[in-house]
Amino acid sequence: MKDIAFKYFSGEITPEAAKRLRDFLADGKENRLLFRQWEKEWKNNNIPTFHQVISYKKIFRRIISRKILRVSLVTTAAAAAIALVALFAGRGGRETFISPVVEAHVFTVETRRCEQTKVILPDSTVVWLNASSRLSYSDTYMVSERNVQLEGEGFFDVAHIDGCPFTVSFGNNAITVHGTRFNVSAYPSENVVEAALLEGGIEFSNKNVNVNMEPGEILALNLDSNKLVKYYGDVKSRTSWLGGSLDYSSISLERLLARISSIYGEKITYVPSGITPSSFGIILNIKETIPNILDAINYISPIKWKYEDGVYYVCPVNPNTNL
Repeated sequence: MKDIAFKYFSGEITPEAAKRLRDFLADGKENRLLFRQWEKEWKNNNIPTFHQVISYKKIFRRIISRKILRVSLVTTAAAAAIALVALFAGRGGRETFISPVVEAHVFTVETRRCEQTKVILPDSTVVWLNASSRLSYSDTYMVSERNVQLEGEGFFDVAHIDGCPFTVSFGNNAITVHGTRFNVSAYPSENVVEAALLEGGIEFSNKNVNVNMEPGEILALNLDSNKLVKYYGDVKSRTSWLGGSLDYSSISLERLLARISSIYGEKITYVPSGITPSSFGIILNIKETIPNILDAINYISPIKWKYEDGVYYVCPVNPNTNL
C-alpha cells in the first residue's frame, strides 16, 4: 500500500490502484495517519516534475468526478471516502478549486546558514538560494499559475512562457516577469527589500506602488519608512554571493552588519557611538568566520566589537563609548 501511495504522489497510479487507496483511507483513522506519514516521507525526497504534476491532476479529477456523480447514492461510509479524497493533495498552502475544494501541496526548499543551493522548477526556471533562505511553491505551479514565495535572497533565471507570467512574492511585495534574470533580497531580519535586474523586464508592486524596471536598475524599499528608490547601479555586485563573496562598491556599516547577520544566521547588534561612519567599498569571503570578517571590516571602517551571550556587538570607533 505504501508503494501505491508513492505512485499516487508521483502521478503514476492506475485507476485500479487508486480505488484500493480510497478503500484503504476509508478504513479508519490509523490508515489515514499512516498515509500522512508516507506523504511526508515522499515530499522530503521528491520535487515533482511538471509532467508528474499534470498526471497527478488528471488522476485526481477522474477520482473526484466519479465520486461526485454518485454522491446522492452512496452510503455513509462511501461519503466519508469522498471527503477523504481531499486529503490526497496533502498539507500545505491555500486551497485550489478542481472539482471540490482541495488542499494543495506546498513544496519548500530551505538553506541553512552559509549554505547555497540551486533549485530547478517544473518549467525549467532556475533559482539559486542564498544562505538562510526559503523558496516555496504549490502543485498548481504550471497548471494554473507560476507563483513562488521567497524569504531571504534568491537569483532567478526565469523561463519565458507566453501567456504565463512568473511571480515571486516576498512579504507584502511581488515581482512579476515574463522571462528574465534578476536578484531579490528580502531577509526578514533586514529593513530593506532590494531587487536588481540583469536582463529582461520586471514589475515591482505592492498595495502602494507599481514600478517597472529595466536592465541595470536597482530598486530598494525601506520597510520602516516605505521610501522607495530606483537607480542605475552595479547590478552584478548584487549577485556576488553566487561566487561566495559579498562585493559592495558602497555600503553603510549598519547595512553590511545586517546582511552578515542574515547570511550567517547569527545575531549582530549595531551599537551607535555618536558618530556616523561613511559608506565604504568592501569585498568579503562569506566562507570566513564572523570574527575574521569583523577584523577585515576594521581595516576599512574602524570598529570595536565583542561577543557576549550569543550576540556580536559592533560599534564604530569612538573613544567616549565603552563596549
